[in-house]
Amino acid sequence: MHTSSIPPEDWPVTPWRVWRITDDAVAAEDIHMVQEEPLALHVNDRQVAVLMRLPGMEKELAAGFMISEGLVTSFDAVHVIHHCGQGLPAPGEETSTEEEAPPMTSRNRIDVTVRPDALRPEARLEVVRLIRAGCGAVDVDRAEIPLPEVSSRLRVRPEALRAMASAMRSGQHLHEGVGGVHAAALCDADGRAIIVCEDVGRHNAVDKAVGHCLLRGIPLEGTMLLCSGRLSYEMVTKVIRVGIPVLASVSTPTALAVRLAEHFGLTVVGYLRGNRMTVYTHPERIQTE
Repeated sequence: MHTSSIPPEDWPVTPWRVWRITDDAVAAEDIHMVQEEPLALHVNDRQVAVLMRLPGMEKELAAGFMISEGLVTSFDAVHVIHHCGQGLPAPGEETSTEEEAPPMTSRNRIDVTVRPDALRPEARLEVVRLIRAGCGAVDVDRAEIPLPEVSSRLRVRPEALRAMASAMRSGQHLHEGVGGVHAAALCDADGRAIIVCEDVGRHNAVDKAVGHCLLRGIPLEGTMLLCSGRLSYEMVTKVIRVGIPVLASVSTPTALAVRLAEHFGLTVVGYLRGNRMTVYTHPERIQTE
């Protein structure tokens, strides 16, 4: 969730009383917890997914999810994205359909209309089905995985990656204030933040950041993405599908994520902390002396 323009009193949190226990004392304390709610995604009147998410940026989440999961062949095929209830509006969209929806309408449903021939509801299973596991490691090279090659010629300096880490930290307002959320920072080639999103799910944070750019016509081939959690193969496939050339994390990638990234031309950077980083694939995009 992008929280920089949302005051703390409007954060999607719930008050709760807890008890702090130490060796010789018990103390009650009132805290806040982040909310987690289901979002039913309906495409052409058919439910295709239920996403457990942090309320807010529902349109961005739906747009990013559909494209990064390959459910829709192109964002140009998306005609309407309608959030059916009272969620927190995206920055600059305070007069959109979220405010016009009837008060009793559920904020946990979103309806999308796409060109019928562009809808691919089977796409979510393709990578899992086509990566074949044998007795040893998963064989990526021989699998017929329906992913595009990352063709961007973007090259960045290590300083830009470090600036991206700083930009994400600066945008993690909900994490700093409450905790319990992941973050995704989508940045330009100099490491300046285009959008920082927070969510209870790291996949959702990525989809919200991607959806933010899709809805605003911001090209992704010249951007970098930084995530707060582990880079799994699901994260890598999302990024490959939308054409982002550099994916980084403050944590580690899995072996399968690295093999997929290597095969499809994605630069993966792990352990981006302070002045250190580990480049796992396609180091030619990182300009060093």
